[in-house]
Amino acid sequence: MSKNFLKNAELIIFYFILYSFLGWILDTCYSSLVEGQLVFSGMFKSFFLPVPLAPIYGFGALTLIGFKKFLESRGHASLLFLSGLILSAVEYFGGLFTVSVLQHRAWDYSQNFANLGGHIDLWHGFLWMLLGWFFVRYLHPVNKNFAEKIFKIKK
Repeated sequence: MSKNFLKNAELIIFYFILYSFLGWILDTCYSSLVEGQLVFSGMFKSFFLPVPLAPIYGFGALTLIGFKKFLESRGHASLLFLSGLILSAVEYFGGLFTVSVLQHRAWDYSQNFANLGGHIDLWHGFLWMLLGWFFVRYLHPVNKNFAEKIFKIKK
């Protein structure tokens, strides 16, 4: 195997864990605000494992990274719409996967307005738009520079 392949694999794993952890923090904060008390969300809550990771955020981040060049060239409005669409698709297919393969519903929006099978809804699609825009414009560029220093990747 080439060194580039291993560096890329390490980087993908690093990003997946980083963004799954940050997603778990975000999900925990959001759920705690909504519930009015501390709620450990994400994988911690769903699978009863003491692992503070929400993999859906890791997969969403990796998908946005995959579309990075395409998304970066867009204006703010297009970036909002497209990142929301991409992240909603990741959440929808992630929901289908957890229900059909893992026999577990990790989240359920079936009581929410404008939902599709309880896997996605209009409100969370809006939140994905904002998060995707912030991720592409601000969060990932900072983390990318940090990761390049850690993994000694030359620009």
